[in-house]
Amino acid sequence: MSILSIGVSALTANRQALDTTGHNIANVNTEGYSRQRVDFVTRQPDFTGIGYLGNGVETSAVTRQYDQFISSQVRASQSVTSELQAYFNGARQLDDLVADPDVGLQPTVQNFFNALQALAG
Repeated sequence: MSILSIGVSALTANRQALDTTGHNIANVNTEGYSRQRVDFVTRQPDFTGIGYLGNGVETSAVTRQYDQFISSQVRASQSVTSELQAYFNGARQLDDLVADPDVGLQPTVQNFFNALQALAG
């Protein structure tokens, strides 16, 4: 591998890093965006009679930077919120049914006690 190809590999890898940096800057105000990072690795070196000679660098991955603990906490909170919202909706429907002055439980109980009162009278 020549020194020029090693230089080209460095330029190519750092060009990808600059593109990723530009992408991060362009999305700085985007809600929910996670910053990205470019990971580099060395290329497989060549063995010569005197030892190994390097072949440059390459991009291994572009990874998202985020806090996994916070992400799992957000997912858990959203799950609990959904569960409680469903419970609340059911309780509200039951309350609307029982508290309805026309067809709810109160008029039926009142009619029962009125009938008992009339029987006692």
